[in-house]
Order: sequence, then structure tokens, then C-alpha cells
Amino acid sequence: MKHYRRLLLMLCIALLAAAPTVYGQNAEYNIACAGQGKDGAYMVKVTTRVKDTKKGVEELKKCAVHGVMFRGFMGEATGCTDQKPLIKNPNVAQEKADFFTDFFTTGGYARYVSYIDSSFTSTKIKRKNYEVSAIFLVDKESLLHYLEQEKITDGFSNLW
Repeated sequence: MKHYRRLLLMLCIALLAAAPTVYGQNAEYNIACAGQGKDGAYMVKVTTRVKDTKKGVEELKKCAVHGVMFRGFMGEATGCTDQKPLIKNPNVAQEKADFFTDFFTTGGYARYVSYIDSSFTSTKIKRKNYEVSAIFLVDKESLLHYLEQEKITDGFSNLW
């Protein structure tokens, strides 16, 4: 019985440690406008903390897509305007948790985000912890269309 309890405790700790990277919902990250993107895309700068810089770009990509969907961002750079999140309903993350877990763990998010070469920076902040940032283009139009198809958010067609 003690062995079972230890195993259960270790599993719970592992799940809690992995929670920030499941799909970014609990992850601490900053997202801001990084300039004018092409039509239908946002150019955003994302900053977060990671333990392994080799996984930094992928974590930042997840955060960029998550930020566009759930947070929106401030228009801090010249020529940028504030952008509201694509998903207006704050409860949809819990209501459609299976969809989002699958979307962010199987790489579905990667179709909607592009890394801007040479924009990745890494700063060691603590032992085995790094603050990483990079600039991405997030294809807002395609992502919104996909979310509408999957019935995650209402499209403009529901207004008529």
C-alpha cells in the first residue's frame, strides 16, 4: 500500500510540474506586438522561462498561439493596435479541454505559427533556468477559421 501511495504522489507531482507546458494555459509568458504582420497575421514577441533552451522555440510557439487565442496583446510597438483574444468565452478552455490538450500536445498549433529567424534570445536567470524570447507570425485568419470549424468560437456567420 505504501508503494502505491508513493507512486500516486510521484505521478501527481509529475503532472503538476508538466502542467505549465501542457498547452500554455498555466504557463507564465508575456506576449506583445512586435510590428506589422502580413495581412491576416499578427507579429508578436513572446517571452517565457524554460529549463532547456533547446525546447525554447517550441514552447514559445505554443505560447504565441495560446496568447492570440486566449489573451490578446497590447500594441506596444509603433504602428500596432491592441488585439483582443480570438476566443471571447473565458470558460471554453475548461469546456473543450480535450480539444486544447490535443491541439497543443500533438502539434496542431504549429500550422498557425512561424518563427522569425534570428529573433531567438536566451538569458540565464537561475541555475538551469533561462528566460527565452522570440518573434513569431501567427496566422490569425486561418486559426480563427479553424476554431470556427471546430465549433470552439462563433464566427461572423452566426451574426446574420
